[in-house]
Amino acid sequence: MLYRRLGRTELQVSELSFGAARGYDRDEFPALVEAIIGAGINLIDTATGYGDSELALGRALAGHDDILIETKYCPYDSYRPEATYVGTPEALVASAEESLRRLGREHLDIFLGHGMRSVETLERFMNDGCYEAMVRLREQGKVRFIGISELSEADGTHQVLQRAVPTGAFDVVMLTLNFLLQTAAESVLPLCRQHDVGVVVMMPLNQPSKVSGLVSLPAALECIRRHVAAGNLPAEPPYTETDVLDFLQPYSIPEAGLRYVLSHDVGACFVGMSCLSRLEENLKAVDPPYLDRERKARLQSLFGGIQRQVL
Repeated sequence: MLYRRLGRTELQVSELSFGAARGYDRDEFPALVEAIIGAGINLIDTATGYGDSELALGRALAGHDDILIETKYCPYDSYRPEATYVGTPEALVASAEESLRRLGREHLDIFLGHGMRSVETLERFMNDGCYEAMVRLREQGKVRFIGISELSEADGTHQVLQRAVPTGAFDVVMLTLNFLLQTAAESVLPLCRQHDVGVVVMMPLNQPSKVSGLVSLPAALECIRRHVAAGNLPAEPPYTETDVLDFLQPYSIPEAGLRYVLSHDVGACFVGMSCLSRLEENLKAVDPPYLDRERKARLQSLFGGIQRQVL
Protein backbone atom coordinates (compact mmCIF):
# COMPACT_ATOMS: atom_id res chain seq x y z
CA MET A 1 0.00 0.00 0.00
CA LEU A 2 1.15 3.51 -0.79
CA TYR A 3 0.35 6.57 1.31
CA ARG A 4 -0.31 10.19 0.45
CA ARG A 5 -0.27 13.45 2.40
CA LEU A 6 -3.83 14.69 3.03
CA GLY A 7 -3.28 18.40 2.56
CA ARG A 8 -2.58 20.54 5.60
CA THR A 9 -3.87 17.86 7.96
CA GLU A 10 -0.44 16.24 7.44
CA LEU A 11 -2.16 12.85 7.78
CA GLN A 12 -0.55 10.10 5.73
CA VAL A 13 -3.49 8.17 4.32
CA SER A 14 -3.65 5.00 2.26
CA GLU A 15 -4.31 6.05 -1.30
CA LEU A 16 -6.88 3.28 -1.60
CA SER A 17 -9.24 3.56 1.38
CA PHE A 18 -12.39 1.82 2.56
CA GLY A 19 -15.83 3.28 1.93
CA ALA A 20 -18.18 1.55 4.37
CA ALA A 21 -21.42 2.86 2.87
CA ARG A 22 -22.80 -0.40 1.50
CA GLY A 23 -24.41 -3.35 3.18
CA TYR A 24 -22.10 -6.08 4.41
CA ASP A 25 -22.60 -9.53 5.84
CA ARG A 26 -22.69 -8.84 9.57
CA ASP A 27 -20.94 -12.09 10.50
CA GLU A 28 -18.15 -11.68 7.95
CA PHE A 29 -17.61 -7.95 8.46
CA PRO A 30 -15.01 -8.18 11.30
CA ALA A 31 -12.83 -10.53 9.23
CA LEU A 32 -13.19 -8.25 6.21
CA VAL A 33 -12.08 -5.23 8.25
CA GLU A 34 -9.09 -7.17 9.57
CA ALA A 35 -8.12 -8.06 5.99
CA ILE A 36 -8.51 -4.45 4.91
CA ILE A 37 -6.24 -3.31 7.74
CA GLY A 38 -3.81 -6.10 6.92
CA ALA A 39 -3.60 -4.78 3.36
CA GLY A 40 -2.35 -1.46 4.73
CA ILE A 41 -5.56 0.56 4.46
CA ASN A 42 -5.62 3.08 7.31
CA LEU A 43 -8.60 5.33 6.49
CA ILE A 44 -12.29 4.35 6.61
CA ASP A 45 -15.29 6.46 5.62
CA THR A 46 -18.73 6.11 7.16
CA ALA A 47 -21.70 8.33 8.08
CA THR A 48 -24.66 8.43 10.42
CA GLY A 49 -26.95 7.74 7.47
CA TYR A 50 -25.23 4.52 6.41
CA GLY A 51 -27.42 2.08 8.33
CA ASP A 52 -25.51 0.38 11.13
CA SER A 53 -22.11 1.09 9.55
CA GLU A 54 -20.79 3.08 12.50
CA LEU A 55 -21.85 0.46 15.04
CA ALA A 56 -20.35 -2.36 12.96
CA LEU A 57 -17.11 -0.43 12.57
CA GLY A 58 -16.99 0.33 16.28
CA ARG A 59 -17.06 -3.38 17.02
CA ALA A 60 -14.69 -4.40 14.22
CA LEU A 61 -12.12 -1.70 15.00
CA ALA A 62 -11.79 -2.48 18.71
CA GLY A 63 -8.06 -2.41 19.42
CA HIS A 64 -7.30 -0.56 16.16
CA ASP A 65 -7.19 3.01 17.45
CA ASP A 66 -4.54 3.86 14.84
CA ILE A 67 -7.05 3.45 12.01
CA LEU A 68 -8.37 6.82 10.85
CA ILE A 69 -12.14 7.36 10.74
CA GLU A 70 -14.06 9.87 8.66
CA THR A 71 -17.76 10.32 9.37
CA LYS A 72 -20.39 12.91 8.50
CA TYR A 73 -23.43 14.95 9.50
CA CYS A 74 -26.09 15.48 6.82
CA PRO A 75 -27.94 18.82 7.24
CA TYR A 76 -30.74 17.79 4.85
CA ASP A 77 -33.87 15.72 5.33
CA SER A 78 -32.71 13.07 2.82
CA TYR A 79 -30.00 12.35 0.26
CA ARG A 80 -32.23 13.43 -2.65
CA PRO A 81 -30.87 16.35 -4.72
CA GLU A 82 -34.05 18.33 -3.96
CA ALA A 83 -33.96 17.62 -0.20
CA THR A 84 -34.79 20.37 2.27
CA TYR A 85 -32.01 21.91 4.33
CA VAL A 86 -32.72 21.25 8.02
CA GLY A 87 -29.30 21.77 9.58
CA THR A 88 -28.89 23.15 13.09
CA PRO A 89 -25.80 23.42 15.28
CA GLU A 90 -27.55 21.38 17.99
CA ALA A 91 -28.25 18.52 15.57
CA LEU A 92 -24.69 18.65 14.26
CA VAL A 93 -23.19 18.36 17.74
CA ALA A 94 -25.61 15.58 18.67
CA SER A 95 -24.67 13.72 15.48
CA ALA A 96 -20.95 13.96 16.29
CA GLU A 97 -21.55 12.78 19.86
CA GLU A 98 -23.59 9.81 18.63
CA SER A 99 -20.90 8.93 16.10
CA LEU A 100 -18.29 8.95 18.85
CA ARG A 101 -20.46 6.63 20.93
CA ARG A 102 -21.22 4.20 18.11
CA LEU A 103 -17.62 4.11 16.92
CA GLY A 104 -16.23 3.78 20.44
CA ARG A 105 -13.78 6.61 19.86
CA GLU A 106 -12.58 9.55 21.92
CA HIS A 107 -12.31 11.68 18.79
CA LEU A 108 -13.31 11.68 15.14
CA ASP A 109 -10.35 12.06 12.80
CA ILE A 110 -12.34 13.78 10.04
CA PHE A 111 -15.86 15.16 10.43
CA LEU A 112 -17.72 16.41 7.36
CA GLY A 113 -20.84 18.37 6.61
CA HIS A 114 -22.40 15.82 4.29
CA GLY A 115 -23.82 16.22 0.81
CA MET A 116 -23.71 19.98 0.24
CA ARG A 117 -25.74 20.45 -2.91
CA SER A 118 -26.03 24.18 -3.56
CA VAL A 119 -24.14 27.38 -2.88
CA GLU A 120 -27.26 28.70 -1.15
CA THR A 121 -27.34 25.92 1.42
CA LEU A 122 -23.58 26.09 1.85
CA GLU A 123 -24.03 29.73 2.85
CA ARG A 124 -26.72 28.72 5.33
CA PHE A 125 -24.42 26.08 6.81
CA MET A 126 -21.65 28.64 7.19
CA ASN A 127 -23.86 31.27 8.83
CA ASP A 128 -26.52 29.45 10.90
CA GLY A 129 -24.15 28.17 13.58
CA CYS A 130 -23.36 24.79 12.02
CA TYR A 131 -19.87 25.71 10.90
CA GLU A 132 -19.10 27.36 14.23
CA ALA A 133 -20.26 24.17 15.97
CA MET A 134 -17.78 22.14 13.89
CA VAL A 135 -14.99 24.51 14.85
CA ARG A 136 -15.90 24.19 18.54
CA LEU A 137 -15.83 20.41 18.27
CA ARG A 138 -12.34 20.70 16.81
CA GLU A 139 -11.26 23.07 19.59
CA GLN A 140 -12.63 20.63 22.19
CA GLY A 141 -10.58 17.79 20.70
CA LYS A 142 -13.65 15.76 19.77
CA VAL A 143 -12.84 16.26 16.09
CA ARG A 144 -9.37 16.58 14.63
CA PHE A 145 -10.17 17.95 11.17
CA ILE A 146 -13.31 19.36 9.58
CA GLY A 147 -14.61 19.49 6.04
CA ILE A 148 -17.53 19.05 3.67
CA SER A 149 -18.66 16.59 1.04
CA GLU A 150 -20.65 17.45 -2.05
CA LEU A 151 -23.65 15.86 -3.76
CA SER A 152 -22.53 15.44 -7.35
CA GLU A 153 -25.98 14.37 -8.52
CA ALA A 154 -27.07 17.96 -7.80
CA ASP A 155 -23.78 19.77 -8.45
CA GLY A 156 -21.82 18.00 -11.16
CA THR A 157 -19.61 21.03 -11.83
CA HIS A 158 -18.69 21.43 -8.15
CA GLN A 159 -19.94 24.97 -7.62
CA VAL A 160 -20.16 24.35 -3.87
CA LEU A 161 -16.54 23.25 -3.52
CA GLN A 162 -15.29 25.99 -5.81
CA ARG A 163 -16.90 28.46 -3.41
CA ALA A 164 -15.84 26.67 -0.21
CA VAL A 165 -12.21 25.75 -0.78
CA PRO A 166 -10.75 29.27 -1.17
CA THR A 167 -12.34 30.39 2.12
CA GLY A 168 -9.85 28.35 4.12
CA ALA A 169 -12.69 27.14 6.34
CA PHE A 170 -12.20 23.43 5.69
CA ASP A 171 -9.28 21.05 6.14
CA VAL A 172 -10.71 18.32 3.88
CA VAL A 173 -13.19 18.06 1.03
CA MET A 174 -14.82 14.92 -0.29
CA LEU A 175 -15.70 15.02 -3.98
CA THR A 176 -16.81 12.78 -6.82
CA LEU A 177 -14.24 11.94 -9.47
CA ASN A 178 -14.48 9.11 -11.98
CA PHE A 179 -13.93 8.73 -15.68
CA LEU A 180 -17.62 9.41 -16.35
CA LEU A 181 -17.55 12.61 -14.27
CA GLN A 182 -14.17 14.25 -14.70
CA THR A 183 -15.08 17.88 -13.97
CA ALA A 184 -13.32 18.06 -10.57
CA ALA A 185 -9.93 17.45 -12.17
CA GLU A 186 -9.76 20.94 -13.67
CA SER A 187 -12.11 22.87 -11.40
CA VAL A 188 -11.51 21.76 -7.79
CA LEU A 189 -8.21 19.88 -7.59
CA PRO A 190 -6.11 22.94 -8.57
CA LEU A 191 -7.89 25.00 -5.88
CA CYS A 192 -7.19 22.32 -3.28
CA ARG A 193 -3.51 22.29 -4.21
CA GLN A 194 -3.38 26.08 -3.99
CA HIS A 195 -5.02 26.18 -0.54
CA ASP A 196 -3.49 22.91 0.74
CA VAL A 197 -6.89 21.33 1.36
CA GLY A 198 -6.96 17.55 1.63
CA VAL A 199 -8.98 15.71 -1.04
CA VAL A 200 -10.73 12.39 -0.61
CA VAL A 201 -12.65 10.89 -3.53
CA MET A 202 -16.02 9.16 -3.40
CA MET A 203 -17.81 7.22 -6.13
CA PRO A 204 -14.70 6.34 -8.18
CA LEU A 205 -16.90 3.73 -9.87
CA ASN A 206 -19.69 6.28 -10.46
CA GLN A 207 -22.75 5.38 -8.36
CA PRO A 208 -22.29 1.63 -8.64
CA SER A 209 -25.14 -0.81 -8.72
CA LYS A 210 -25.66 -4.25 -10.21
CA VAL A 211 -26.87 -2.77 -13.49
CA SER A 212 -25.10 0.58 -13.89
CA GLY A 213 -21.79 2.13 -12.96
CA LEU A 214 -18.17 1.11 -13.39
CA VAL A 215 -18.40 -2.27 -11.71
CA SER A 216 -18.37 -4.38 -14.89
CA LEU A 217 -18.37 -3.92 -18.65
CA PRO A 218 -22.15 -4.46 -19.03
CA ALA A 219 -22.84 -2.02 -16.17
CA ALA A 220 -20.47 0.58 -17.64
CA LEU A 221 -22.11 0.27 -21.06
CA GLU A 222 -25.51 0.73 -19.42
CA CYS A 223 -24.24 3.86 -17.66
CA ILE A 224 -23.03 5.24 -21.00
CA ARG A 225 -26.43 4.41 -22.52
CA ARG A 226 -28.10 6.40 -19.74
CA HIS A 227 -25.85 9.36 -20.48
CA VAL A 228 -26.82 9.14 -24.13
CA ALA A 229 -30.51 8.97 -23.19
CA ALA A 230 -30.08 12.02 -20.94
CA GLY A 231 -28.45 14.01 -23.73
CA ASN A 232 -25.06 14.12 -22.04
CA LEU A 233 -23.43 12.14 -24.86
CA PRO A 234 -24.33 11.98 -28.57
CA ALA A 235 -26.45 9.06 -29.77
CA GLU A 236 -23.82 7.96 -32.26
CA PRO A 237 -20.66 5.86 -32.47
CA PRO A 238 -18.49 5.27 -30.57
CA TYR A 239 -20.94 5.79 -27.67
CA THR A 240 -23.48 3.40 -29.16
CA GLU A 241 -20.88 0.69 -29.82
CA THR A 242 -20.19 -2.19 -27.45
CA ASP A 243 -16.44 -1.84 -27.96
CA VAL A 244 -16.27 1.80 -26.81
CA LEU A 245 -14.24 0.82 -23.69
CA ASP A 246 -12.11 -1.92 -25.21
CA PHE A 247 -9.04 0.37 -25.16
CA LEU A 248 -8.94 -0.03 -21.36
CA GLN A 249 -7.98 -3.70 -21.63
CA PRO A 250 -6.26 -5.62 -20.12
CA TYR A 251 -7.65 -3.79 -17.08
CA SER A 252 -11.12 -4.67 -15.89
CA ILE A 253 -13.57 -1.76 -15.78
CA PRO A 254 -13.34 -1.40 -11.95
CA GLU A 255 -9.55 -1.53 -12.01
CA ALA A 256 -9.39 1.04 -14.81
CA GLY A 257 -11.79 3.23 -12.84
CA LEU A 258 -9.63 3.15 -9.72
CA ARG A 259 -6.45 3.65 -11.73
CA TYR A 260 -8.02 6.73 -13.34
CA VAL A 261 -8.73 8.31 -9.95
CA LEU A 262 -5.36 7.39 -8.44
CA SER A 263 -3.57 9.01 -11.38
CA HIS A 264 -4.74 12.40 -10.04
CA ASP A 265 -3.37 14.54 -7.22
CA VAL A 266 -5.78 13.38 -4.52
CA GLY A 267 -5.24 12.06 -1.02
CA ALA A 268 -7.39 8.96 -0.81
CA CYS A 269 -9.81 7.13 -3.06
CA PHE A 270 -12.67 5.52 -1.12
CA VAL A 271 -14.10 2.35 -2.59
CA GLY A 272 -16.51 -0.22 -1.23
CA MET A 273 -15.20 -3.73 -0.60
CA SER A 274 -17.96 -6.14 0.27
CA CYS A 275 -15.83 -9.30 0.27
CA LEU A 276 -12.22 -10.48 0.31
CA SER A 277 -12.16 -11.12 -3.44
CA ARG A 278 -13.25 -7.55 -4.10
CA LEU A 279 -10.48 -6.29 -1.80
CA GLU A 280 -7.93 -8.33 -3.75
CA GLU A 281 -9.20 -6.99 -7.06
CA ASN A 282 -9.12 -3.40 -5.85
CA LEU A 283 -5.55 -3.73 -4.62
CA LYS A 284 -4.40 -4.40 -8.18
CA ALA A 285 -4.96 -0.71 -8.95
CA VAL A 286 -2.28 0.42 -6.46
CA ASP A 287 0.47 0.35 -9.06
CA PRO A 288 2.02 3.66 -10.20
CA PRO A 289 1.81 5.27 -12.72
CA TYR A 290 -1.74 3.86 -12.49
CA LEU A 291 -3.06 4.74 -15.96
CA ASP A 292 -0.96 5.68 -18.99
CA ARG A 293 -1.25 9.02 -20.73
CA GLU A 294 -2.84 7.59 -23.86
CA ARG A 295 -5.73 5.91 -22.03
CA LYS A 296 -6.32 9.01 -19.89
CA ALA A 297 -6.38 11.20 -23.01
CA ARG A 298 -8.88 8.84 -24.65
CA LEU A 299 -11.13 8.95 -21.58
CA GLN A 300 -10.92 12.74 -21.58
CA SER A 301 -11.81 12.87 -25.26
CA LEU A 302 -14.77 10.53 -24.86
CA PHE A 303 -16.26 11.62 -21.55
CA GLY A 304 -14.65 14.89 -20.46
CA GLY A 305 -17.66 16.90 -21.52
CA ILE A 306 -20.09 15.21 -19.12
CA GLN A 307 -21.15 17.69 -16.45
CA ARG A 308 -23.61 15.74 -14.33
CA GLN A 309 -23.75 12.32 -12.84
CA VAL A 310 -26.27 9.77 -14.05
CA LEU A 311 -27.28 7.07 -11.60
